[in-house]
Amino acid sequence: MIYTNFYGYQCHLLHFALLEIIHIFCFRMFASQLGNFPFASNNKIFKEEVPNSSSDMSVLDGAGDNNQNVPDKTKLIVNYIPQFATEDDLAQIFTPIGRVESIKIMRDFKTGYSFGFGFVKYTTAEEAANAIEALNGFTFRNKRLKVSYSRPPGADMKDSNLYITNLPKDVTEEDIDNLFKHYGEIVQRTVLKDKITGLPRGVAFVRYSRGEEAQAAIANLDGKMLENAILPLSVKVAEDHGRQKAQYLECWNPLLFNRGKKRRLY
Repeated sequence: MIYTNFYGYQCHLLHFALLEIIHIFCFRMFASQLGNFPFASNNKIFKEEVPNSSSDMSVLDGAGDNNQNVPDKTKLIVNYIPQFATEDDLAQIFTPIGRVESIKIMRDFKTGYSFGFGFVKYTTAEEAANAIEALNGFTFRNKRLKVSYSRPPGADMKDSNLYITNLPKDVTEEDIDNLFKHYGEIVQRTVLKDKITGLPRGVAFVRYSRGEEAQAAIANLDGKMLENAILPLSVKVAEDHGRQKAQYLECWNPLLFNRGKKRRLY
């Protein structure tokens, strides 16, 4: 009798252990199928594809400059830089115009993933103006560079990065430009692609120069039905999407859901 009870107790333990494994497996499969919800916030794809708003904010805002109202006429922002371009590549383009003091491509500090924009600082304002005239619209590796003066120090970049889903599967970066350019200055845009097939995933990021421009895009485009799309367009602030995703995962993770609950095994 004692042996039978002990054996039954072990069977109960094994039964609930298997159920826990099945719950976790099913959750992972469900989350992966959603596509727009990476399993965890430390997911490699999530880190590489979502621009780090805090890491580049001080540079974009010109933090540390004494004058908070006057833009630096020697510092340029360069948008639409190809993903694998380097500072040396930009130097070959910008140094023939004048004396370059510094070149910096903005990257994720953990992954090295390029955000697609950077800064070039000349010695004089005249050299910077000549660079804008000569290189704005310059074609570099099938990309047209956008060269302009860096934003004035203190410019509001808060909540300017948008996370867009439910895009048509054949969407291009040019399509994104045509759709979002009406609501403000686009600093950067990225269409996410499947790492195996190279095809668009129907997801993109668009960063505006100001938070109010991003809000205008949300007001006009969120819920809009695009041609060849299956679902209405979803346009949200990227930081809000990250917080919602974390709350979703915490709510549905069976390990967290059952934390602190004692189970009866008999």
